Parts: sequence; C-alpha cells; structure tokens
Amino acid sequence: MPSTQRCLFCCREFVPNPRISEQKACSRKVCQKARHNQAQERWRRANPDVNRGLYPNTRRWLEKHPGYLRCYRATHPEYVAADNAARRRRHARRRRLRADIRDAFRRRKIEAIRVLRGADIQDTFRRQIEGVLTYLDAVAAPIYETG
Repeated sequence: MPSTQRCLFCCREFVPNPRISEQKACSRKVCQKARHNQAQERWRRANPDVNRGLYPNTRRWLEKHPGYLRCYRATHPEYVAADNAARRRRHARRRRLRADIRDAFRRRKIEAIRVLRGADIQDTFRRQIEGVLTYLDAVAAPIYETG
C-alpha cells in the first residue's frame, strides 16, 4: 500500500508521485497554483534586486529612439487591443476589490444594528434621529433665549 501525505494547502491526503522527492501539494489545480505562488514569493524574497536597474537602461534607449513606442503601437493594433483589454480587466478587478471592501463595511454596520436587542432597524433609526433632535434642542435653546 503506497504511503500518503497531507497536502499543505487543502490538508487532504494524497499519494505522492514517486518521481518527485519532496512533494508538498496534491495534484489539484488550486493547490498546485498555491504551491507555485509560494515558490515564486520565496524566490522573490531571496532575489530582491533581480530587476533593479533595468528601467534606466530602457529609458535611455527610448530617449535615443524618440517616437518608437508610438510607431510600434500604430503598426501593431493587436498589441494595443490586448493591452487595452488587460487594462480594462485590471481596473475592473480593482473596482470589484474596492466594492468588496465597501460591502464589508456595510455588512458590519448592519450586524452592529442587528446586535441591538429589542429593536428592529426602523426603531433604531428613530431612536438615533430623536437623539440628534434632542441634542440640537439642547444646543439651540440657549441661542434663542439670548437672541
């Protein structure tokens, strides 16, 4: 009977591939992607300067070849279309992430209101409005008496 291991990512048991000496993840795509991302992150931490200094060289080359990017984009519309589509996807992803954050705040506020015992949401709002009006009466009363 082959020995089994636990996947580091989903914690399910799996039979390791005998050709891989130290298999840490099962063969599910999600776990393989997580393992790959973990390995990439480890490599980036070990090699932080791998891309440092490349952009200044590119910038100098572009300064020596003015108009290159404009000409390239004009002659490669498929590149421009793919770039624009990728940009739209990135912006949509950012909008979705921001929307998730806003929704989370709203959910927390609703949960805070639900915690109040013996009051439904409308009653809670009525109490808040009455509290604000009482406060305004207390603040405004001295002004009207002196005026």
